[in-house]
Amino acid sequence: MYKKLSLAALSLVLLAGCANDSAKTPTTDTNTTNDEQTTQTLKGTSSYDGGSTVNATIEKDGENLSNVMIEFVDQDGNAVTELDQLYGPDKDTQTSIDTEWLDQVDYLENYIKENGVDSVTVDENGKPTNDDLKDHVDLDVRPMLEAVKGAIGTEVDD
Repeated sequence: MYKKLSLAALSLVLLAGCANDSAKTPTTDTNTTNDEQTTQTLKGTSSYDGGSTVNATIEKDGENLSNVMIEFVDQDGNAVTELDQLYGPDKDTQTSIDTEWLDQVDYLENYIKENGVDSVTVDENGKPTNDDLKDHVDLDVRPMLEAVKGAIGTEVDD
């Protein structure tokens, strides 16, 4: 009887030891790779027409942008996936090129990733003036740029 209790106790100790090892694994937003570069996830926010919010999530590998994600959220906290969710029925007055709204946002994300947010120039209406950007994006990009700059500005030098 004593042997059975000893074996049961030993089994519990071994199981507890195994569970403790898996609980010690930390999770962070900064990862280190073999070449000592770190990946950082940075977030920024700005306001958009009608009480909506633009959220930007930036991933940086060292000094380079590896991913730019721009998301629109309405005043109720729901993700905006259609232009008319932001502007209502007069959405057609907001863009004059024949490209879907989300495709324009995707193009801007890729442009910022490749060229940096400071390379984007806009006119008085907030529309891009860069030759290689204005043919693909015909939206007021100022709130998007503000959110991206806010995300990059959250980086703290050690």
